[in-house]
Amino acid sequence: MMHRTERRSITSKCVRETEAEAVAYVVSHAIGLDTGSATQDYIQLYPGNAKLLTESLEYIQQTASAILQGIGAEGESSPPL
Repeated sequence: MMHRTERRSITSKCVRETEAEAVAYVVSHAIGLDTGSATQDYIQLYPGNAKLLTESLEYIQQTASAILQGIGAEGESSPPL
């Protein structure tokens, strides 16, 4: 969803993989799935970091929101920790 437009050609594989994994984490967490350290481990494969995530936050948030809305899970509360 995030990388089908012209944005694909202006982002690196590192950015695309980090953004996609961040979206997967947000969606998984929102619907109550425990991903353990899988997201962190995967992001480290592509030297993703906090700066990259911060710069991509708007795209990550928009995409995760669209997915959650599409599956009818938007607005659900996070599971207790």
